[in-house]
Amino acid sequence: MNKQKLFVYLVIIVFLAGCSSSAQGTLNDKNLKLQDHVKGAYPRYYDHVSKEEAQKALPFSLELPDKLPFKVALSTFQISDWGEKRNILLDSVFYPRQEGKNVYLAYRISNFLPNAEKLKTNEKVKLENGIKAYFSGSSDLPILAWEEEGLYHKMEYLKEEETDSKKAKSNLLKAASSIYE
Repeated sequence: MNKQKLFVYLVIIVFLAGCSSSAQGTLNDKNLKLQDHVKGAYPRYYDHVSKEEAQKALPFSLELPDKLPFKVALSTFQISDWGEKRNILLDSVFYPRQEGKNVYLAYRISNFLPNAEKLKTNEKVKLENGIKAYFSGSSDLPILAWEEEGLYHKMEYLKEEETDSKKAKSNLLKAASSIYE
């Protein structure tokens, strides 16, 4: 009788483990156009999509910042698959009316931490909802990164030349916090 109980227990554990690993789901790529790539190689990049198309395709919820340091004139969204439609990364970039200025705010969200990425730095801050975030980058390109509920976020702001770096960091922190409002 003990062996039967052990067998049932193991079957339940395997079943629950299978359910939890697929709980996040996979990329729904049926409406995405895959760019040319080497067969079997990752990452795989898809053509740019609209915000709505990105929301339908991603295996995680997409919340975007709504308090950007400028009025957005153009935004782009590109999805990439870093492993069997399970390791997904979305790059979104927001541009103001350029008028000769090279300025943007990029927001990356993924359900894994890419190998080359580093999350924690010495400059720790908190978003308005209390989540720990970390500044890196330079005075011209501040970067803010954080992890929240298994999703990794990275936001960078290529600021206008005349904007001071403290103001740029403050703007970046406000933009990141606005995701959770």
